[in-house]
Amino acid sequence: MANNVTKLQRLFQASSKPIWWRHPRSAFYLYPYYGLLAVAVLAPICYIPNAVLGIKAKKNLA
Repeated sequence: MANNVTKLQRLFQASSKPIWWRHPRSAFYLYPYYGLLAVAVLAPICYIPNAVLGIKAKKNLA
């Protein structure tokens, strides 16, 4: 296995991007993370009007 420390050090120090975007594979990790974060934040926010108006979730009686 090759030692890529100096290559990666040059890559990280030469870039002006934020540290979490400097690696070439950053997009593969960050875009799914941002997508899941958006869903996790927006799903409860969509329920706020029902909670304010007192509308309860429908119960499924099987």
